[in-house]
Amino acid sequence: MDLRQTLTAELGQRRLRNARYSLRAFARDLGTDHATLSQLLRGRRVLSPRLVRQFGRKLHLSTADIADASEQHHADAILRLSRLASFRPNSRWIATRTGLSLDSVNAALARLLHQRQLVMESATQWKFPHPHHA
Repeated sequence: MDLRQTLTAELGQRRLRNARYSLRAFARDLGTDHATLSQLLRGRRVLSPRLVRQFGRKLHLSTADIADASEQHHADAILRLSRLASFRPNSRWIATRTGLSLDSVNAALARLLHQRQLVMESATQWKFPHPHHA
């Protein structure tokens, strides 16, 4: 689940019901600042795990959907990290750099493998075959 897309769709639906519904009103309803929400929707800011949970609850998403959005957030963090020249294909290194638990990193790596956004050619050779925008 991509929470950014969910937020954008929800804002669109609310605007269809009320043409005067604004980004500021949506931010208020989500319990965040309008500038923060604007940056998140444009991809200029990364959703934190806390915001994923907060927005998921405010949008009445299921626990499974919130967990899925959190897992996608972790996968996106690894994709962002993979862009660095200093990137090391090592779960412990990734956990240290992202602040995620080793279990969360391994679950995110499994997700990336399943989505074919990561190919592990060997223990020390990983490729991210598709351009990623996280």
